[in-house]
Amino acid sequence: LLVPSIFTKQWYQRRVRGVPFVSKMIKPRSEHLIEHLLATDYQIVGLQEVFTSWHAKMIQEGVKSIFGHSHWFRSGVLGSPGLLVLSRYPIIEIAFHPFALNGYPQKILHGDWWAGKGVGLCRIDHPLTTVDFYITHIHANYTHTGYDVYTGHRVAQMYCMAKYIGRSRDSDAVIAVGDFNCKEEEVATEIFVEASGLSDSYRELHPDKINDPGYTNDTPECSWRADTSMSALCSNGTCKRIDYVFYNKPKLTCTDCKVVMGKIPGQDFSFSDHMGVSCTFDLRSESSAISARVGKISKPTAETALKAIERSIRETRVDKIQKLIIWLILFVLWCGVIAVSAADLIPGVAAAVLSSVIATVATVVFWYLVILSRSERSKFIEALSELQILMRYAE
Repeated sequence: LLVPSIFTKQWYQRRVRGVPFVSKMIKPRSEHLIEHLLATDYQIVGLQEVFTSWHAKMIQEGVKSIFGHSHWFRSGVLGSPGLLVLSRYPIIEIAFHPFALNGYPQKILHGDWWAGKGVGLCRIDHPLTTVDFYITHIHANYTHTGYDVYTGHRVAQMYCMAKYIGRSRDSDAVIAVGDFNCKEEEVATEIFVEASGLSDSYRELHPDKINDPGYTNDTPECSWRADTSMSALCSNGTCKRIDYVFYNKPKLTCTDCKVVMGKIPGQDFSFSDHMGVSCTFDLRSESSAISARVGKISKPTAETALKAIERSIRETRVDKIQKLIIWLILFVLWCGVIAVSAADLIPGVAAAVLSSVIATVATVVFWYLVILSRSERSKFIEALSELQILMRYAE
């Protein structure tokens, strides 16, 4: 019995975050995507970085003759988390779980906090069984050399998603797709696989990581990669495998999985800076094993995750001290402007404008110190506590 071909595709060029008026060639790439989807036999499609309602509607309207059921998740302060699910079969239930740790609002160019990222669930009434289809877009890595300040955020998000998938422990078919922004050897990926009990479809069928790495990002087929020189391509870890389709064994058996959709036929540009992942599954009669495995992680993985979270907590302390120093400097500057203005050393209008700017920046920094910093630290400590409990029962 053939269960749906599951296809996950990052759509916008990721290096500019897919922001409207910034991402290049959104409309022509979308038109080519629609044309491609209409010509395939995909039954369920998961798209990421469809951030705006007009873009989601364009795709939904373009494919509705084949994919008569769809859902675009809304969560962010501006736009959405960019998650769009297309299905040939009825979507009978939807849910969205936002991530507690999700970047910083002051990192405007990163955009993850403003998008309101999380994990979406579409429960699909497939003729053979009910499919719990999860989709996500994990926080991006903006530091590709040295320590990445968002490592702890991704670990917490992946563990959060694994726990959320636990609600499907009694479901026949569980599939989780998305741009996970984590290489398979990273602790965030390891803790997700172990805690969720799901299997990596591509690696199940392509176990040779050296000769068949399955890269999905910044590959030769991606014209939107940051470095287009072929000499540097994949020589220093540029190519990455960070897009996945996970599923529950033994209820589902993956019979085919491949990386698809590079260059658009007849064009000199690709669909995206990410490749797609296409999978076909067989539905088995055995009961699912997800309920027995969910929440179980190995001791080495738990220890590595704990270290990542603990380092993030230390980083929040350092960041708080830095912000406090900045606030004190701004306060001294503000007092200085007021004193200089009182002595008529600068024009009153200039003093008013300057003091207002300094006061505004100081207020934002103070808000970060009192609200955001404390909230982030509390969420990290909560994640740390959960992992410490798991450590007691780690295998």
